[in-house]
Amino acid sequence: MTANVLQPTDSDPAWSWLALSLVSGIGYKKIRGLIEQLGSVEELLKTSPEILVEQFQLSAKLANHIAGATQSHSFLIEKRIIGETPGIRLFCPDSSGYPLRLQQISTPPSVLYWQGELEDAENPCLAFVGSRGCTAYGKQQTRRLVKELAQYIPEMIIVSGLAKGIDTVAHEAALDCGLKTIAVLAGGLQHIYPPENKKLAAEILKNGALVSEFPLGVKPLARNFPIRNRVISGLSMGIVVTEARQKSGAKITAAFALEQNREVFAVPGRVDSSASAGTNSLIARQHAKLVSCAKDILEELSIFSGSATQLNFGSDDAGHGLKKINPDDLDEMQSRILFALNDGIEEIDAIHANTKIDMNILLATLLELELTGKVESIGGQIYRLRVELDQPN
Repeated sequence: MTANVLQPTDSDPAWSWLALSLVSGIGYKKIRGLIEQLGSVEELLKTSPEILVEQFQLSAKLANHIAGATQSHSFLIEKRIIGETPGIRLFCPDSSGYPLRLQQISTPPSVLYWQGELEDAENPCLAFVGSRGCTAYGKQQTRRLVKELAQYIPEMIIVSGLAKGIDTVAHEAALDCGLKTIAVLAGGLQHIYPPENKKLAAEILKNGALVSEFPLGVKPLARNFPIRNRVISGLSMGIVVTEARQKSGAKITAAFALEQNREVFAVPGRVDSSASAGTNSLIARQHAKLVSCAKDILEELSIFSGSATQLNFGSDDAGHGLKKINPDDLDEMQSRILFALNDGIEEIDAIHANTKIDMNILLATLLELELTGKVESIGGQIYRLRVELDQPN
């Protein structure tokens, strides 16, 4: 299989940007400033160290590294590895394929490694972020919102970070709904993290893309995650925080989004839930707009699609239009189960712990509730309500 690699040409200086990105002590802003004065990245690389020192006040060490960037050991090795890796494309801020939204942020990646069937990210992109240790409620809201978005905007691209928890749920929900999805990695594309998401990454490659600004062999170190987060928000029109604790990487992504003039949305959670403390705080501080459905998001972003289908969310529409039932009309065990589901408890073990019903009886009662249309199994022994409980005020 021949690698799909962006070859260096006069019209696309990706290799030159790559060489400079591997030079220690020079970042995007410095590279861009020098290019503006010298005319092009190629001219920068041709400029003698003496001129870089005398006219641009660079240190002699940095000037020598820039002059020798395309012959450096790290660049030649990286160039060889890229050439040997199937399906890798390399973009720089001056490439025609570099995402336009990402060019708008203050410090876009100097290079972007891109792998997958998705050719570009110019369709509407929306990021989903949240806690790695999410609850059933966080999973439910993420799946519901992605499904609703798919019905409104079939061409929507879902962006996230391939981490455990909300990121994984967002990618999986997008694929289940036929949406394309982009996973932005905190390491090189050769290091899928967490390892248990390798299968998911392979599925994303078929209907989306894996993206990173880090060289292929770089491991996902802790310091890389905040760096990665600015790319998640930078690729997107806005971000949705569906569940986040008070100290959460999702709040870092929200801060980047605000700095980048992106919209920030948050799904409220219970006031006594530590799992939603971060999202509730974003809303309370007016750092995020409260959302309960996809329409809230799309109206704020002012995007709708001519190919959108008529909305018909049924049981996923957060209680709107659902059939109401009186729990007093059910037997005690059915009522206990429905109240547990109404509180956001969905996984079978959590339902068992909450209701204290013997597991065999619990499974039988859940089956009965499924057959009567009150409960729906959504796979993996996870259940949700298909009715609205008519509770006394």
